[in-house]
Formats: sequence, structure tokens, C-alpha cells
Amino acid sequence: MKVVLNASPLIYLGKKRKVGLLRLLFERVLVPVEVEEEIMKLDESPEAVQLRDGIKEGWIEVEQASENKKKQIAKLFGEIDKGEAAVIALALERHGENVIIDDAEARTAAEYFELKVHGTLYVILEAYKRNIFKSKAEVISMVNNMLRKSFYLSSEVYARFLFLLDKLK
Repeated sequence: MKVVLNASPLIYLGKKRKVGLLRLLFERVLVPVEVEEEIMKLDESPEAVQLRDGIKEGWIEVEQASENKKKQIAKLFGEIDKGEAAVIALALERHGENVIIDDAEARTAAEYFELKVHGTLYVILEAYKRNIFKSKAEVISMVNNMLRKSFYLSSEVYARFLFLLDKLK
């Protein structure tokens, strides 16, 4: 599966030094230029270091979406930022890519364009399904640590995550 990433999955997986999960789960990982710039502003943060390494190793590709497409999306959905608009534009230009976006407004925009929308929790659940995490307790601990590092989840989304995790073997 190909995927286009917004900044939040890179930031929160990066803080836990788990950006490498993306390499294990997806055939191709694309990041718009705007998202790369946003992460690289964090200089020597774990997320910037891991993004830089992924680019250098060739499993993360940085691409530019067309200006016209980004402007069109931003005009339709004024509440999303330029990185989110670039993620959606890049996915549309690559013919129905999956996107990983956590922001609710950006998810709505991506769904409007009939993209397959996932969040950071999807990455974590997929990693558990593929036995990358050893236990459900390890998964819950990781998400709880992300929450302590300002990752936002509504209680509804957190409950759904726990429900989905519980259903997995």
C-alpha cells in the first residue's frame, strides 16, 4: 500500500522513535515538501532525525504537489493548513493514495475527495496486527505516552481504539 503522510504521524511516531513502523507497513511512503519543511524546523528532534534518515535511505520520498491543486483544496477547505492541503493534493495526483492525517477537518477534506483516510492509531493497530508490537499492553502504553506528549484524541476515538485493539488476537 502507498501512503501520503501529514506531519502529525511523523511527529508522534517520531517522539516514540517509531517512524520505522511506516517502512514495515507500507510499500511506498510519500511526504509533501510542506510536511518535510514543517518537521525539519524541529532540527535535531527525534522526528526530524528519523525523517532525514528515511529520506536518505530512500524509503521516504518527498514530492511536490501542484500549486493549483493545493490552492483549489485550500479554497474549498479554508480551515486546513498548507501541509494538509499538500497531503490531499499529492494523494489525488497519485491516483487514490491512502493518507494518514489526524486532524478532523483535514480528514473530512480528504474524505470529500474520496481518499482512504487513516490516522496515527491505524499505523499502531496495523503494527500490532503484524506482530511488530509484542503485547496489547505495549500498544496501550505507547498511545498513553503519546497522549502525555500532547497527542490529542477524543474520548470517543480512544474508546474505539481500545475496542478495536481488544478485538485483535
